[in-house]
Amino acid sequence: KILLALGTTMPKNQNKQLCHSANTTTAMSQSALPQEMYDILNVLDDGSTVAIVTLLGSLCPITKAHVQAFIEARRLLLAKESDIDNDSNRPPCLETFQEMVGFVSVNPDAYVSPKFERNGEILPLKYKERVELVQLAITDVGPWMSTEEFEGETCLTLQRCFPRLSFIHFTMNGADDVLRYRKWRWARENNRFITMGRKGDTEKVVQAAAKRGLNPAYFVMGTELPDISSTAVRDALSERDCSALAEMLHPNVMKWCLEHQTSRQK
Repeated sequence: KILLALGTTMPKNQNKQLCHSANTTTAMSQSALPQEMYDILNVLDDGSTVAIVTLLGSLCPITKAHVQAFIEARRLLLAKESDIDNDSNRPPCLETFQEMVGFVSVNPDAYVSPKFERNGEILPLKYKERVELVQLAITDVGPWMSTEEFEGETCLTLQRCFPRLSFIHFTMNGADDVLRYRKWRWARENNRFITMGRKGDTEKVVQAAAKRGLNPAYFVMGTELPDISSTAVRDALSERDCSALAEMLHPNVMKWCLEHQTSRQK
């Protein structure tokens, strides 16, 4: 969703105070804005445009592909003017962004468990464990990336923290998910999407979006990423195939999964 933050410039200390106030008084649950993220936004010039990219998933567990999607989105959105002509994925009509922040949220157990139960399985990772693994996976990414409890909830926090900045929200999905639910139907100026390509699905999504005549700034197609599924990760974990796991998981996520698998087997 596009959040146009209008208002007068505030001193940095007042701006910070407003941010803290927003986190405690907003009726809906708000994720605390990390100090490091606050710092990189606080130095931006008045009127700067910031992209907010969010991803919601089961993430059982989070893979390298999930994190790479954010890195690719950041590269695409923050492309400098001199690089835009060389980037076929970046729509010419897309706004120029001075910064991008990303947030990951995790589906609750009540949503994820039935998927496993239909296959006669038990949910291998509870909600808190999946969130912990997300935090491990993004440790090395940078201060521009964090987690939130509900997808998009931090948009309001950012708007209240920085009324002198403009924020544009993009929901990020994989092409397989977009194709399954025909999500291109929902794209519009105040409900933007970034779709990361996936082998076998990318072209179908591109064709569907073109057929609908979507503004490419509202439905942005990203690069086709390596096909790494959480199912393949779980299979490799059951076989303790460390070589395969190293290709699919952040080292800290891999270590956590192997250690907890061992403790549960005892």
